[in-house]
Amino acid sequence: MVFAFAAPSLFLSAIKRRCRASLIAASVVACLASPAAAETVDLTAGDAVDSHQQVRVIVEVEGKLKVNPDGKEVQHVPIKATAELVYVERALASSKAGSGGRAARHYAKAEAQIRLRETDLTNDLRPERRLIVLDAQAGEPAQFSPLGPLTREELELIEVPASGISLTALLPGKSIATGSSWKLSDQVVARLFNLEAVNQQTIECKLDSVKDGLAIVSLEGTVTGAVGGVSSDLEVKGKLNFDLKKRAVTWLTLAIQEKRAIGHAQPGFEVVTRLRMVAAPCAAVPEVSNQALKELPTTAEGGQTLIELTSDKAGLQLVHDRRWGVMLERHDATILRLVDRGDLIAQCNISRLPAFTKGEALTLEGFQNDVKQALGKNFGEVVEAAQEAGEGGLVVQRITVSGTAGELPIQWTYYHLSDDKGHRASLVFTIEGKLVERFAQIDRELVSGFRFLSDKQPTPALTGADGSAQKPTEANKTK
Repeated sequence: MVFAFAAPSLFLSAIKRRCRASLIAASVVACLASPAAAETVDLTAGDAVDSHQQVRVIVEVEGKLKVNPDGKEVQHVPIKATAELVYVERALASSKAGSGGRAARHYAKAEAQIRLRETDLTNDLRPERRLIVLDAQAGEPAQFSPLGPLTREELELIEVPASGISLTALLPGKSIATGSSWKLSDQVVARLFNLEAVNQQTIECKLDSVKDGLAIVSLEGTVTGAVGGVSSDLEVKGKLNFDLKKRAVTWLTLAIQEKRAIGHAQPGFEVVTRLRMVAAPCAAVPEVSNQALKELPTTAEGGQTLIELTSDKAGLQLVHDRRWGVMLERHDATILRLVDRGDLIAQCNISRLPAFTKGEALTLEGFQNDVKQALGKNFGEVVEAAQEAGEGGLVVQRITVSGTAGELPIQWTYYHLSDDKGHRASLVFTIEGKLVERFAQIDRELVSGFRFLSDKQPTPALTGADGSAQKPTEANKTK
């Protein structure tokens, strides 16, 4: 009887063992057949306020400029450039969106080598302007030096792609699975590529993988936008690394193919830009400490974003609004245009005049006669005539005239500037009549930042309505 009951028990045990083995085998097969579960990681940046990081950027640009100097035929000028920027950045403030905030940067190196057709040029950041503040808390991001105005070349040197944004703005700010994607906002895209406006964009980021504590993200897409009202089309590919332990973006690379139209005061171009950026946390440095920044402005307010134009050829210096762009710079003439959102607002023609001899001067009445002669048939009526003391001991004579060019109402404002050393210059502002009220102070703002640099005597000129040089009338001078 024992054996009679034992056999079924052994049989059942064997069946159970076989079933367990079958279940285990089936589970193994199922696991092998099913895709692995996607890894989920938190792509939220750490608190950046008061943190420091060492940043190195290499930018390579190659392509062609498009210029239209005579208004007829577009010329293509080959360009190739390489820039290297090395700086320590301290975060002063951040925003929830990640694209805003403020940061102070001290540049140990900022230089570019440029080949324009057959001409080699260099560009660097002056030692006295190595401290830069990025203020992106409100409106368009602005980079400026709290130590004084930057030149246009210095500003263009530091305003490389990704320089006007916190790189954490490229992250989704939440946990995400590998293989998942997210889109960037228009604001982030505009700041990433230094655009003033984004009309349409398809930039998408994707978490490709996680390896050795790094989340590897790719980004790709197209952008149609504008700078200064000029259209710009971009095709973009890039990658970035997010350090999961440091909670920071430590590496970025971008390849940008851009086509930009010709503007009223800037050339167009078709170029390919390649950028490599490496960042790592570092110790605090005295150049961006509280003590160093204590008495300095760290927000883009007032005159902090003004541009400095120094013309050694003409022996003069200007400090002006960033909307003014230089069209021509020679020993005898400097021409600027003010462009606002793509609209040509005004033109300013500047000429150095022969120096006065001791005791010589120009009367306001004589200046008015010179202006009338220069404008000829375009002269309408004098709106204002005044003489006043300007900055640095300048004598400022101002004649405002309304008239027409063709059938278009125009306002011209003529300035004659002189100092106690006999240095003289003429400035002529031309603005369409319907824009006068909207930009009523643009001439005064520019003249307030004018000063003479040397005793150099360029070709005499008093710019007429057509931009030609007119000699001052000797009869209108007094001795």
